[in-house]
Amino acid sequence: MFRLVTAASMLICTGWFCGSALAAESNHTAISPLATLGRLALALILVLLVFWVFARVMRQLNGAKGAIHSGLKIVGALSLGQRERVIVVQAGDEQLVLGVTASQINTLHVLATPLNSGGNQDIGDFRQKLSAALKRQVAD
Repeated sequence: MFRLVTAASMLICTGWFCGSALAAESNHTAISPLATLGRLALALILVLLVFWVFARVMRQLNGAKGAIHSGLKIVGALSLGQRERVIVVQAGDEQLVLGVTASQINTLHVLATPLNSGGNQDIGDFRQKLSAALKRQVAD
């Protein structure tokens, strides 16, 4: 699909530029600035259209790849350094504790009882702390 779109756009661009070059050589009339601006606008629209098609194709390909990992969910993470962290991953019914570094991923433990994903409570606490801190700052 992408190769077809790329090949078609290259043929259109080549034909358009070659045709305009031959037309410019065959007639010796003055070139209108408005015509040049129009060609520039058409070329810009063509480039943006090709970019948009490429972005749509890439989004579709990434969406298909993400469907493979739809059963995985990160429950929590703890950073241990610049590139090291411990992650709790929900994989189906199991929760795995993984050690992640720049070069490898190791299973540290398989949890017998799953952790509660109480992320909503933490967000509420953060929201309350932030609003209290902003109120104190405004009052000072």
